[in-house]
Amino acid sequence: MRKITTLIYCVLAVVFLLQGCSSVRYNPTTYEYYINKEALKKSPVKTVIIATVNVSGEPTRSILRDSVPKIDAMTEDYLTANGYEVLPQHIFENAWRKAILTHGDFYDPTSGKVDGKGWQIVMASTLAQIKEEGSVDAVLFTDLIEHEVQHSPGLKHNAQWYGVTREPAVDGAADSVSVEFDWTQVIKGASLIMTLYSPDGEPLFSSRGGLDTLHSIDKRRSDKSFVRRKKILSKDRFIEEGIQLSLHPLIKMEAWPGKTEEAKNDK
Repeated sequence: MRKITTLIYCVLAVVFLLQGCSSVRYNPTTYEYYINKEALKKSPVKTVIIATVNVSGEPTRSILRDSVPKIDAMTEDYLTANGYEVLPQHIFENAWRKAILTHGDFYDPTSGKVDGKGWQIVMASTLAQIKEEGSVDAVLFTDLIEHEVQHSPGLKHNAQWYGVTREPAVDGAADSVSVEFDWTQVIKGASLIMTLYSPDGEPLFSSRGGLDTLHSIDKRRSDKSFVRRKKILSKDRFIEEGIQLSLHPLIKMEAWPGKTEEAKNDK
C-alpha cells in the first residue's frame, strides 16, 4: 500500500512539473534577435542613454506618440532593475540637435521620406559627440511602431506577432460577438523595436516585441467590423511583456517564448 501511495505522489509530482513547464508556450512569431556577443564581451555595457528619436529616422505615428514617454520610462525602470545605469536623455537630445543644425534635416514631412545618406551623417555626428562625453557605453533606440496584424478565425480568435498572443479587445456589454463577424479583417497593432549602438556606431543588439492591438470590437454597434480603440496601450502588463521580449537576451526573459534550441543556447 505504501509503494502504491508513493507511486501516486510521484506521478502527481511529474504532472505538476509538466504543467509548470507548459506555462511557457512556444510562439512561432517570436522575433529572431541580433546580438553582437563579441563586442559586448569586449566592452560590457553598463551605462545607457535612451534616444529621443527613432533609429528608422521616421517620427512615431501620431496615434502612438502620446505613449512614447510612458514606454521609455518603463524601459528605463526595466534596465535599472537589471543593473544598468540610465543617463539623462538630454545628453542625446543636445547632441542630436547640434548634428541637425550642422548637417541639416534628413526627413521630409511632406513626402514622409528619409534621406538615408543624410540620416547616416546626422547619426554619426550625434554618436561622435556622445562619445566625447566619455560616460556613455551605448545608445538605446526604442522605436514604437504601428503595423498590420490579424486575429485567427479559429475558436479563440487570438492574434500573434513578435512573440505575443492577444485576445480580441471588446467594448460594450453584450454577451457575445455575432457569428457573422469577419475575423479575417486586417487591423493595426503596436510593437516595440529595440536597437542598441555603441558610441562608435557599432550595432550591438536589435530585436522586437509585440505590445497590443489598436482596434477592438464594439458590441454596441450594429456593423460587424473592428473600430479604433479609445484607450491605446493602456495595459502595463502588455507593455512590460513587449519590453522584455524586445530586450531578450540582452536581459534574459524568464518566460521567453522563442525556439527551444535557441533558449538552450542562451542559458
